Amino acid sequence: MNQAKKLFFYIVLNIVVSVVTIVGVFYIWVKPQLKDVLLGTSPEACSTVGEEASEEGAKDLLIEIEEVVGIGNLATEYVRLTRLDSEPGDTVSLQGWRLADEKENDFIILEQSGLPSLELHGQGAVDIYSKEGASSPIELYLGLSEPIWEPGETVSLIDPEGIVHDTYIIP
Repeated sequence: MNQAKKLFFYIVLNIVVSVVTIVGVFYIWVKPQLKDVLLGTSPEACSTVGEEASEEGAKDLLIEIEEVVGIGNLATEYVRLTRLDSEPGDTVSLQGWRLADEKENDFIILEQSGLPSLELHGQGAVDIYSKEGASSPIELYLGLSEPIWEPGETVSLIDPEGIVHDTYIIP
């Protein structure tokens, strides 16, 4: 009986440690600042096209690349951009914002999607599909004939002034 109590204690302890570890990993992965530190892509290390990012621009992360989904499959491939820590009434214009990678793919989001303007509201999101389609305020289509993102590639979100606001390493 005493041995059964010890076994039960160790099983419960194992479950608690596993749950705490999993929650900790998810917490670190969701927090952009911790993710940047762990992956070595801190805002200070991010550079703009032709100049260093200002400290103010690096601190004020307006929009983040939340995820890149459907890698290598044109039918499902998209990048999700979201607004962080902002009031629902706050907006940021996507006019002049770009997605770029190290393979010289560079897409001016609104020009490529065909929308004349788009405001991303606080706590809002927009999905940017690689394939052709009719763009709307929540789904933009780049109109490409082949998928563009690959595992291990770094996608950068760049504002109209050339400041890199976020980077995302595709798993």
